[in-house]
Amino acid sequence: MALNMCVSPRGVVGRRRWRWSTLPKVRLAGPESLLEVHAINRICFDEHWSLKALQDTLSAGAELRLCSGDKAFAYLLTQDVLDETHILQIAVRPEFRGHGMASVLMRSLLEAKCEQRRMLLEVRASNVPARRLYEKLGFAQIGLRPRYYAARSGRAAEDAVVLALEMEAVDLHALS
Repeated sequence: MALNMCVSPRGVVGRRRWRWSTLPKVRLAGPESLLEVHAINRICFDEHWSLKALQDTLSAGAELRLCSGDKAFAYLLTQDVLDETHILQIAVRPEFRGHGMASVLMRSLLEAKCEQRRMLLEVRASNVPARRLYEKLGFAQIGLRPRYYAARSGRAAEDAVVLALEMEAVDLHALS
């Protein structure tokens, strides 16, 4: 997969943006990918999961989707519970953020899980880019978990916004 550099469509002088010549491939992955996933996890989350926690989650039936070229640069970890899919984690290496990787992963998930009744996730209240993506995909807020995320680095504990997507409302053709 090749990256093409181009001037930002917004016309901001000196600012560059990556554009994919082809969409990155998303594949289901297994335990063989956990070292790469763990590395991304450590970079992306202050409260990162241990390798054992990731292994245990996969062993318990979770699904791992990976966006990769020569190496993994984004992943999505989900768990099906009856007719719901719970999004446990989505992470994109910092140097690949803002270029549609999370969208590619989420669209892949929506296509794969179209028979499910609903999707659920929790997101930090302050994570505006993630919340925008989820809203664009049709997720709606159904709850708030006060002080769900622990205080860190001198910052106060943070609320988690609980979002849900009713799958019957998803138009897969509109996501293309």
